[in-house]
Amino acid sequence: MKKNLISLAVAASVLGGAAVQAGQYVNAQKTGEILLFPFYNADGKNATNMHVVNTTSRVKAVKIRFVEYKNSDEVLDFNLYLSPQDHFAFGVVADEGGNGAAVITADNSCTVPALGSANGAFPGTTVTNADGTVVRRQPFVNYQYANTKDLDSSVERTLTGHVEVIEMGNVSNIGSAATAAGKLTQYATFATHGPTGIPSNCAGLDAAWASGIWGKTVASGGDSSSGISAPTGGLYGLAYHINVDAAAAFGFEPTAIDDWAGATVEHTNPGSLKPSITDGVATVAFKHGLGKDQHVEATQNSGVEATSMALMTATVSNDVMLNSAIGGMTDWVVTFPTKRAHVDKALAASVVPPFTDNWRGIYKSGSVYKEDQACEPVTIGQWDREEAYTAAENGFSPSPAAVTSKICNEVAVIAMGATGTASALSVTTGLTNLGFPYVEGWQRFSFGQQMVLGPEASNGNNPVSVKGLPVIGFAAYKVNNGAMSYGHAAEHKSSTAYSSTLPPSSAF
Repeated sequence: MKKNLISLAVAASVLGGAAVQAGQYVNAQKTGEILLFPFYNADGKNATNMHVVNTTSRVKAVKIRFVEYKNSDEVLDFNLYLSPQDHFAFGVVADEGGNGAAVITADNSCTVPALGSANGAFPGTTVTNADGTVVRRQPFVNYQYANTKDLDSSVERTLTGHVEVIEMGNVSNIGSAATAAGKLTQYATFATHGPTGIPSNCAGLDAAWASGIWGKTVASGGDSSSGISAPTGGLYGLAYHINVDAAAAFGFEPTAIDDWAGATVEHTNPGSLKPSITDGVATVAFKHGLGKDQHVEATQNSGVEATSMALMTATVSNDVMLNSAIGGMTDWVVTFPTKRAHVDKALAASVVPPFTDNWRGIYKSGSVYKEDQACEPVTIGQWDREEAYTAAENGFSPSPAAVTSKICNEVAVIAMGATGTASALSVTTGLTNLGFPYVEGWQRFSFGQQMVLGPEASNGNNPVSVKGLPVIGFAAYKVNNGAMSYGHAAEHKSSTAYSSTLPPSSAF
């Protein structure tokens, strides 16, 4: 149990519920077992550069997964083995040989498979420079959604999305390196960088999956958890989005979730869709608001519901700056990293709260096939710097009713301004617009959806419902002045709201 959560069991007791095991939670200290980057984009001349850092003295096995913006279909993943205190740097760029995105890196950390490898219709490339550095590029793919399920099977869908970084466990050596068998299972040593900054044997990790213990079936003596212990966290991330022609860069950080895996080893082969954001423990450590300004632990119906609960927010607020005198531009990035698991259902009745609408990648309307996105209502409030409100005739509070709209994509990039207003981030794929009537001010998105917190947090005989949606993201501001342009990003501000009158939510 982390130090900043030592009051969890006490809080559960105060609220009348039994104390349970510590659950997953958003770590305000910015390190964790899970890193959720809310955004990547590679359309036009955009690039998104990302770093994943191991702050610990242990070797870490990590899954890096890229998912596209509409329905969080996977477009690429690989296993990464981080040396102690390792720093893995990579970028998401346009694919030179196609119409989608690609990951590119000159980093020496071990990946399985090695980036730059063959992958069906989307082969990677490896280039060795004159100085000896090796640049590897691996295109994103549309294999998961290029089927009869989706109307839009274009690889262009890969140009924007978000990234999951999932710690699968700590890596150790097995046996003695002095024996023939032991030489093949020195996993931690294989991944550890030597004096030249090169891991000692990335090929040894690849062989462990191709023909060694990790890749064999249990019946033939294989065990993917051999030499792997449960995750312990300590990862942090950093990203910046850049367009050289637009002369602006925007830095942002991922949301970190800790205690996600519990005591479970999540080490899977590189071709597996597991572990995913759905596979965490079902318990959640949540800040409870019914008169008790403390945390409470509760057990949800599933791991993904626990992750969603940890990310729940009733509102997101941030600045908007459109001052034409300085070429002001603003985008909001609003991402729902767990949405797919809740809404990728054939029937709307099967959607799991807090989401309310199901995703249908293709359906037939008469003789026409259409795409039916999973859209969620949002109430929008907009103010200028002196309290003027969007719909107020007198420009002062109290305010009239706010405007209601919908957000449909799982990664929504919203350019502030009338339809056709350009994006501060230079995004075109999946871009939407939202009018803002002031030169500058601030804006709030409010979500009325609800999700029930586990029975440990019940208020008497009434279940406690948490209002909102699991949301992460940031606002990007640009001062557009040609070659002397500037960019800045600011994480959204959130709030939490509760009710104790609703019945429990449905289970997966």
